[in-house]
This record gives sequence, C-alpha cells and structure tokens, in this order.
Amino acid sequence: MIEVNEGLIRKVAELSRLELNEQEIQEYVKSIGDILKHVDQLSQVNTDGIEPMVYGVDDTLRLRPDEVIEFGTDEHGKPKVLSSAPEVMDDGYKVPQIIG
Repeated sequence: MIEVNEGLIRKVAELSRLELNEQEIQEYVKSIGDILKHVDQLSQVNTDGIEPMVYGVDDTLRLRPDEVIEFGTDEHGKPKVLSSAPEVMDDGYKVPQIIG
C-alpha cells in the first residue's frame, strides 16, 4: 500500500496546481490515508466463486409494455404536440444548428 505523507500530498497539490495550507495538508494526509486503508481492506476480501454484478442490487427490472398514445392533429392537420414548440420546421421542433 502507498504511504500517504505530507510529501506525497504536497507533490499531488503541486501537480494539480492547488494551494494548500498546513491544516489542509494534514487533513488530506489523514483522509486519503483512511480511504486507501479501506480500499486495501476491500481488496483482501475473498471473492472466489462470486460472479460480478452489473448493478449493486440483485433484482430484475419490472418493465411495463410500451404504450402508444395518439396526440391527434389540429385543424390544419399538424400534430397537436407542436403547439407548444417555440418554432416549427417540417412538422417537427426547430432547434438551433449545432454543426456549421
């Protein structure tokens, strides 16, 4: 395990362009040291025979079937959903051009 000391914290702060005072350096020595101790503890756990999980919860998703909802058209035959659009173009929402 990497030893977290003032020298390491000062070096990381320098590389990161951070200005840390003495109190902050001491706090980082302790907090980062604690984090690395916890990671080291986790790496020692025997995981033989344990399958990796995609999600943290071992549960199947409860999906519902898709349902098509008709919005209908206005008196001009245009989709009603476009009535809330600030600008319409070719029977769709007009959005700002991204690529010139």
